[in-house]
Amino acid sequence: MERAGSLRLIGLIDTVAISTAYKLAFITNFYREPLLRRIERDHGLTRPEWTILICLAYSSPLNPRDITTFTEQPRNNISRGTALLASKGLISQEPDPDDARRALLSLTPAGRALHDAVMALFVERETDVLVCLDDAERCDLNRLLTKVALNLPLDLR
Repeated sequence: MERAGSLRLIGLIDTVAISTAYKLAFITNFYREPLLRRIERDHGLTRPEWTILICLAYSSPLNPRDITTFTEQPRNNISRGTALLASKGLISQEPDPDDARRALLSLTPAGRALHDAVMALFVERETDVLVCLDDAERCDLNRLLTKVALNLPLDLR
């Protein structure tokens, strides 16, 4: 399998002023994008739909605002993804007892099964991406990424 080190512009990742952020984005793009194209082709899921399934697999029920806030995805993308998932029978929508204007979203059994099948592809890809690290390095990387994630500034205004 060809690796990113053979790309003509790979040296760019160490020369930009934001090399850490650039490396994170570079890794994310090569990890995520091929899989997102595959799940859209093979399972008919758009990126917003997959995002919603991931959130609901973690915590259910959720209202769409929770998903928008956590993912930073535009509200219209989450609304459209919610409607598509509901039409496919992958999520259910119930009125929110605390706010009648909102719905609470939950995975259906079919939605859970699809999530689990697609997530297995992401797990396999992550294993391939991290094959160059030993167990201690993977633990260190995970610990450091968690530390950064938990300390992200949420409002840059």
